Amino acid sequence: MNMAKATTSTNNIPLVMKAAQQSNFGEIRQVLTLSDDVIVPQKLSSHQILVRVHAASINHIDLKLLKGNLWPITRFSFPHIPGIDVAGVVVDIGSAVKRFKIGDKVYGNLGINGCGYAEYVCGKESMFALKPTNLTMEEAAAIPVACEISYQVLFNKVSPRIGTETKIFIFGGSSATGFFAIQLAKAVGAQVATTCSQRNFSLSKKTRFDHIQLIIIKYFLFTGYTITENKDEINNDPQKILVIDYNAKDFGQELQGQNYDVVYDCVGGQQQWISAQQILKIGGQFITIVGDDPNSVLSFKWIATMGL
Repeated sequence: MNMAKATTSTNNIPLVMKAAQQSNFGEIRQVLTLSDDVIVPQKLSSHQILVRVHAASINHIDLKLLKGNLWPITRFSFPHIPGIDVAGVVVDIGSAVKRFKIGDKVYGNLGINGCGYAEYVCGKESMFALKPTNLTMEEAAAIPVACEISYQVLFNKVSPRIGTETKIFIFGGSSATGFFAIQLAKAVGAQVATTCSQRNFSLSKKTRFDHIQLIIIKYFLFTGYTITENKDEINNDPQKILVIDYNAKDFGQELQGQNYDVVYDCVGGQQQWISAQQILKIGGQFITIVGDDPNSVLSFKWIATMGL
């Protein structure tokens, strides 16, 4: 008698799933394919959870990993499922999991090895958090990497700790890391200046907008802050954020001698360091998460130099 092949496990979780798989390092269209017969993780360790993925985001670090720019710190073989940031629903838990139960809506950072561009993903419970009820799955999936990077920079790398007396300039305010850096810095009362294009700046001043317009609108209009192009206004109004159009002005010349405590570079390039020296106070900090060349390939020499 012919037996039908099982398609689900005993707990109604499929045995196979769809997933984006990477065959090698290279350009996305050349190395990334969609497969529909990838094995769903079935055996969880004691502290792992299995999540049915509802949304996943694409970060610059995902693109660098795909291209092989970060190959010295990768620990995966091919074919590989990329994707670091996810949001979804817990469908199974390990025997020692305490923080979550089946049915919980979660979001998380899967780490450098990813595996998030799939219908199901497993990871340590420490990689996840309960999704805030006021966020959609898509919004939650856009948070982990970008927010964690900026949090680490502002609260673990900046010294002394930022607060109401801190003046911080964020280069790349319309980037994902820049978005979160602005919100985090303003949350502790810091004086914030940033850059974005004139297009984004114009959009941020509108009160009516549609789906395709950038998140910067929601970001500025719904956090209780107003934006200005007048550098003198932010000295008297802590609720204002100074925005400089980087296509029209050099922030170093625009804010020369303003004695900023911190310049946080979210974009990369040597010009940011040159301009930063014009606005930083003596002893101020310049922190970049990209480096001189945004397209550079990570090397063992660089790792040794940075102490990673």
